[in-house]
Amino acid sequence: MPETFEMIPDPPARTAAFEPHLDGLLELFSPAWAVPDGAGESAYRRCEVKRWEIGRAAGADPDRTRRHAELLVRAAVLDHCRSGINQLVRPLVKTLGHRWTQERIVSYVRSGTPAEKTGATMAWYFSGPPLRYASADGVRSGTPTPESQAASDALADVRAAYREAVLTAFLTCDDPAVRLDLALWIPLDPAAWPDAFRADHDRARSLILADPDHYGLVLRRAGLD
Repeated sequence: MPETFEMIPDPPARTAAFEPHLDGLLELFSPAWAVPDGAGESAYRRCEVKRWEIGRAAGADPDRTRRHAELLVRAAVLDHCRSGINQLVRPLVKTLGHRWTQERIVSYVRSGTPAEKTGATMAWYFSGPPLRYASADGVRSGTPTPESQAASDALADVRAAYREAVLTAFLTCDDPAVRLDLALWIPLDPAAWPDAFRADHDRARSLILADPDHYGLVLRRAGLD
C-alpha cells in the first residue's frame, strides 16, 4: 500500500451483527466475565469491552484459540472498528501464524458476504509480519532488517492471492461502500499486475478513475488526485 496516511472512517451499521459473535466467544473464552459497570448502555461500547476481553483471553490461551480459531476469524470479519479488530487478529497470528491467518482472510474476500469482505480487508491490515528497521538510517533508506524482509517475502504468494481476490471481488460487487474498501487494496499501476489479470485490472482502474468523488482516497494514495 502507498505510504500516505489518511484516516478511514469505520464502516457503519455493523454492531448489531457483530455483538452476537462476541457473546458466543465470551462463553468459550471467559464465561464468568461480565460487562463492566457503565459500559452496558451503548452497544458500540459493549462490543469494545467484550472484544478486549476476548482478545486478552485468547492471547493467554493458545490451545483454546487454536480450537476456536474459525470462530475468531468469523467475528473479526464482522468487526465494526478498523483499529480494534486487531484485538481479534493478534491472538490468531500469535497462535497459528501469519500464513494461516492471511489465508483465512483471503477466503472471506473470495466467498464472504459483502459485510465480511469489508471486514476481511480490515483484518488484513494487521495480519502480516511487520517490516522492522535496525536504525533511523534504515528507516530513511527504506532498508528493513534481513529477518523481517525474509518473513515478508515468505508470504508473497498469499499477498498475491489477496490482491487477486480483492480485484475479483471489486468487479463483482454492487455495493459502493464495499467497493471502496476493496479498492483501497488494488494497486493502480498496471505494471504491478501479471498479464493474466491485466484486463480485469484495466476495468477496475477505469471504474476508479471515472469516479474521483467516491474513490478520492484511493486516488490520493496512488498520487493520482
